[in-house]
Amino acid sequence: MISKEGFFILACVLIMVLGGTFLLPKVFEEFKDEEVIRVRITLENRCTITDEAFVVLDESTKIKTPFYGKVAVLRTERNAPLRLWMSPNFPQFRYDGEIQRADEEMIMVSDCDRNPRMESIMKSMRESFSSSERK
Repeated sequence: MISKEGFFILACVLIMVLGGTFLLPKVFEEFKDEEVIRVRITLENRCTITDEAFVVLDESTKIKTPFYGKVAVLRTERNAPLRLWMSPNFPQFRYDGEIQRADEEMIMVSDCDRNPRMESIMKSMRESFSSSERK
């Protein structure tokens, strides 16, 4: 027969073992350094304005990186949110592309004839209505 003190100690040890098994990996993951990568982005400019009017905006740091010869190179965390943006040198224009997640090699397309946000909204509506029609 186990005494009350023995049962209490056994319960505490069991809680610590189970807690360590399930919680410690999550705790370590929270403090793990994010992987910083070198990102090379090629600009595919379908607009009638110059390539120099565009920059890459890192949404997590708010740093804007210009294109040189249709290529922008930056260092950021893997999967950081990046967006094609208008250069501060061209305040008369506005362009905010869709967010893309950072990877080593990327292509960003500027297309001034379409609105990415409206297309996203329309796609969502089409998917929503098509799934409700099937029911």
